[in-house]
Amino acid sequence: MLLHTDNLPTGYQVKANIDYLLFDNEKLFIVASDGELVFIKKSPSPYENRQDEPGILLYQTEFPRVAAAWLVNTIENRLWKSAAEGGEPSGKNSVTEIVAGEELTVRRVMAVGDDHSKGFVFINASRDNLKFKENFQEIHVSDRLLKEGGLLDILRRL
Repeated sequence: MLLHTDNLPTGYQVKANIDYLLFDNEKLFIVASDGELVFIKKSPSPYENRQDEPGILLYQTEFPRVAAAWLVNTIENRLWKSAAEGGEPSGKNSVTEIVAGEELTVRRVMAVGDDHSKGFVFINASRDNLKFKENFQEIHVSDRLLKEGGLLDILRRL
């Protein structure tokens, strides 16, 4: 079920609302409950007949809440660091693990967003996409969003 940030189910709270930074006029909401971490990206809809909220399309990616710490650790200590610093071996650009019973992947990518900057794709292969016929959910994040946008700090606080 797509979550609407102005009418969340009991137990869910908006933890942060930040500029998505990958594309103009998009927002990223970080929503959490005791067991869930949800990224909700809101984009202006170019379609009058296709809107999840007035004038807006929603894209939702869900993880177990404990994945917040795993995402931070994987990025900072495994993919941003060289092998000599204790990171992943040279040439390895992704980490896949089972976290709280769900298959999660963080993949390093060299081009995300309008400016094609370096970043990551967060993938949950254990949950079907809520909008498309795909058997996974994913969200792209840039290094800039993680650092300047504050997403890493938000995830650390969860």
